[in-house]
Amino acid sequence: MKKAVWTAFLASLVIINALAWLAEHFTDVSVPMPYRLTVVLGITLITLVFAGAAALVTQAEEEVPLTRNDNSPPSPSEPAADETRHDSGRH
Repeated sequence: MKKAVWTAFLASLVIINALAWLAEHFTDVSVPMPYRLTVVLGITLITLVFAGAAALVTQAEEEVPLTRNDNSPPSPSEPAADETRHDSGRH
């Protein structure tokens, strides 16, 4: 996730400054540095949100449920259903 955020930060920094330079060079419109930084940080934060969501989804897909299915066989540590007795201690 860190690599994606740093990549997005550096790419947006270069692209936004290049677009601002092109706009100033060809159209004589100057984009102030605070506006450029706002766009760069906005792109970086959006990338952070989406990279975090992707990491959470990936982690959720790898999780194993805590309960088992009724049709699944019991594990070796669990007794079978017919071996389990519920004695109250009185006969």
